[in-house]
Amino acid sequence: MRTAHGVATLDPVDVGNHVCWMVGPGEDTAGPARAFVADGELFGDMVLVLGDTGGTHRGPVSWESFFTEVSRGTERADREGFRALRVLADLSRLPAADTRPEILARHELRLDALAADSGAILVCVYARAALTPQAIDQAAGVHPHHLGRGAVGPGFRLFSSSRDRWSVSGVVDTEGAETFRTALGELLTLTPVLHLECGDLEFMDSAGLTVLATAARGLPGRRIELHRANETLRRGWTLLGFEHPEIPVELKS
Repeated sequence: MRTAHGVATLDPVDVGNHVCWMVGPGEDTAGPARAFVADGELFGDMVLVLGDTGGTHRGPVSWESFFTEVSRGTERADREGFRALRVLADLSRLPAADTRPEILARHELRLDALAADSGAILVCVYARAALTPQAIDQAAGVHPHHLGRGAVGPGFRLFSSSRDRWSVSGVVDTEGAETFRTALGELLTLTPVLHLECGDLEFMDSAGLTVLATAARGLPGRRIELHRANETLRRGWTLLGFEHPEIPVELKS
C-alpha cells in the first residue's frame, strides 16, 4: 500500500510516487530537475519533461492535455519495455481558472489514481507565488508526497491506495476541513461507494467528521465506507449523533 510523507529531495522518488513540488521564490529547480532526469536514465525509465526548454515554456496548457500525455506515455513506456514513465511537469503557468481548489483536486486525484495503477512517477511543480493559500493546501492535500521549503498544505493527505480504494492519513482538523471537503466531493462524483482506508489517520476532529457526514448526504445514491476506523474516530462519530440511517457513512474495523 502507498504511504504519505514529505521528501527532502527528489532522490528517493520511486515507482508509483506522486509528488507535489511547491517552489518558493528564488528556489533552485534546475539542479534537482537534472538529477531527477538522470535517475530516470539510470533506472531505465522513459522520461517526460513538460516545462521550460531552451527559453520556451512547454508545460501543460490544460489539465486534459496533461492527463492525455501521461496516459499515452504510460502505455508507450509499458509497450517499449521501460521500467516506468517518469514525468516532471511544470504546472506553474496553468490558467488561473485551472488552479481553483476544486479543479486542482479533481485532476490531481485522477493523476494520483493513474500513478498508483500504472506505476508512473509524477512530479508536479507549482510556483507558490502563483497560487492562493487555498489552492496550495488543495494541491498538497491530494498528493501522497510533497517537496518544498517549510510546512506544505493541510495536516492530511488523501490519495489512491489501490484500484478502488483511497487512503486518508495524518490529521483532518478545522484548518484542513474545507480542503478535505473539496477532495471528498470530487471523489464522490466518480464512484457510488467511496472506500476510505483510515489505518494511517492520526486524528479527525468534529469539523472533519461533519465534512464526512455532509459530503455523503450531499450526493444522492452515494455512500462512504471508512475502513480500519479506530476507536477515537468511532467515539467522535457517535458523540456527534452521526450514527443515523440518513447519513450514508459506515465505519468498519
